[in-house]
Amino acid sequence: MPSLPGPLPKGEGRPVQIDSSDGTFSREYAAALREQYRAALWDDMIPWWERHSPDQECGGYYSCLERDGQTYAGDKYLWLVGRQAWMFSHLYNNAEPRPEWLELARHGARFLLAHGFTESGKMHFRLSREGRPRAGCLSLYTECFAAMALAELGAASGDEGLWDRAVAMVDRIEPRLGAPSDTPMLGYPIHAEFHLHAHDMMRLTVAWVLNALQPAARWEDAISRSVASVLSKHWKPELGALLENVAPDGAAMLDMPEGRMVHPGHAIETAWMLMEVARARGDEALFQTAVEIVLASLQRGWDEQYGGLRYVLNLDGSPPHPIEADMKLWWPHGETLCALLLAWIHTGRDDLGAWYRKVHEYTFDRFPDPQYGEWFGYLNRDGSPAFTAKANGWKGCFHLPRILFRGERLLAQRVAADTAAGGHGGRFLNAHFEDGQRNHHGDTEGTEVIETRKTASGDT
Repeated sequence: MPSLPGPLPKGEGRPVQIDSSDGTFSREYAAALREQYRAALWDDMIPWWERHSPDQECGGYYSCLERDGQTYAGDKYLWLVGRQAWMFSHLYNNAEPRPEWLELARHGARFLLAHGFTESGKMHFRLSREGRPRAGCLSLYTECFAAMALAELGAASGDEGLWDRAVAMVDRIEPRLGAPSDTPMLGYPIHAEFHLHAHDMMRLTVAWVLNALQPAARWEDAISRSVASVLSKHWKPELGALLENVAPDGAAMLDMPEGRMVHPGHAIETAWMLMEVARARGDEALFQTAVEIVLASLQRGWDEQYGGLRYVLNLDGSPPHPIEADMKLWWPHGETLCALLLAWIHTGRDDLGAWYRKVHEYTFDRFPDPQYGEWFGYLNRDGSPAFTAKANGWKGCFHLPRILFRGERLLAQRVAADTAAGGHGGRFLNAHFEDGQRNHHGDTEGTEVIETRKTASGDT
């Protein structure tokens, strides 16, 4: 089993740092960033998962992979199977229709459909390697990612039956999203009722994916309800925080630790989704509110002593329940890069640029593994790897490839727009909200970007 790596000497084995010391988003800076995202995604991340994750004997994907890609347990976590099947279907639909990606997505979906469901229609969370049930917790979230996977794979394969199965799953899911829960985020059941930010995020994610594939009023309505709930219940501008767990009516529950929880990465992930909704609908006010959520979350969550984004914290500075609260995890940093890149490109604000550079430097300096590829998932507060595993029941093929793919495409659009402007256009100031529209991939762009992105090589 590979040993825990020690600190790398500065500049040794680390990704090349990209200079933007003058604070501008020049064409050269955007092009260099795009190449860094491209290399991380296509030369490292996707090949790593293609090599190591498929279980060719029992089906599905391995969920427990060491630093070098070797398995350390055979159990399979179905919310990760769903996420990975969605990811490869999404790449097939939006990057390049490679037959091997379609087959890899089908490989996961076959295992999920064969072993994932109980007689009641709910899903198991964790299975043995062969597909025997291990655990049924977190069924709701598992079902959400499975529905996304089947819908995206249905579009990739032309199998309408998979789309119908996905919609039927959403029919079961929707009434449960937003229902009062006795289990707060990262907690255990207690004698209280909470409205969970996680439910709004999942409704928004599922609806966005399905709407991109087959636009319908139903999905637009679900998006609208999710946005309204996040902003009216969880975002507390007077506190400068997005609270994870609130009362069913949205009231803050600051008399208990669960009600004080702030999850910076989770809030920021939702914020970039709100930005995308804002771009699609031409809603500049919503875009600016999403930017406020990002900045508030960074200001609370950034570790000024060691760098990096803390995992969770309490609003009042009291000790949070999760013992990993001060750790630095892979996915919050990735989602933060996605949000800041989108916000910086579409506003040109210097404060967003400064935050982007800070988060980018920390993320690309600390998380990538220069020896075995892919990224470490869990860092101690000081930035050293806590352990070597590249995949477990929580880390799989989803957050990182998703944000790297989105980032590369955003940067391709940026480079193409600047090239079309003769190198003088510089920024997408105010995102041209009045011209926002949806393209055939479900992404939202101003009309000038839609036209100029056609010149960007490698972007479809």
